[in-house]
Amino acid sequence: MLNRELYLIVNNLGGKIGEFLVELNFDQPGILAALSNVFADSNANILNIAMDSGRTKIHFIVDVTTVDEQDLEELPKRLGMFAFVKKVHHRLASRRIFVPRWISHVINNEPALAVERDFVAKLADLDKLALDMARRDAEIVKSALQDGDIEELHEAAYVVQLRGLATVQEDNSTKNLVNVKYCRTVYPLFRRYIDTFISSISNRGYRLLDEGGCIRLQIA
Repeated sequence: MLNRELYLIVNNLGGKIGEFLVELNFDQPGILAALSNVFADSNANILNIAMDSGRTKIHFIVDVTTVDEQDLEELPKRLGMFAFVKKVHHRLASRRIFVPRWISHVINNEPALAVERDFVAKLADLDKLALDMARRDAEIVKSALQDGDIEELHEAAYVVQLRGLATVQEDNSTKNLVNVKYCRTVYPLFRRYIDTFISSISNRGYRLLDEGGCIRLQIA
């Protein structure tokens, strides 16, 4: 499952990608079709759709390259016009690297670690597992990096959450600093993974700061 989503972060389309999270007031037949039609009417191309197990949230990744600016501004409002919609979260990115922020792997409503089939044999050696996963993910991310600037590294910091190794609880990043706080970390995998992953994708200095049961990543 992770392979599919990691593929989506490499934006080879050369355009603009949108992430939309629609929170629902209630579930009913036709919801997905109605929301999908809103995107289609704006000439947006849906790349991926996911719904949580409780059917309270629907997540869309959409190519909005051909959507004109006025329609792009109106999209969140049009998605929110239905009685079944509680709230719409959205963001846009035009860089080649794009990491979904509002979707994660879940089992029984709890975050789950995403491990590809060829990594399963390494579960007996967690240090090796973390190292190999980090190296593979870093290769994919590096193929998407263009400048290796703070904006791109900020996007890449969410791969840790996509992998299921932690949850981003706080993000105080600026144009000069990546400043992300991870909680619900999966020890000991998390520390080994993030050290290898960050050092593999950038030569910039970084710090990992312990904050209770959480860890803050800072890249300057």
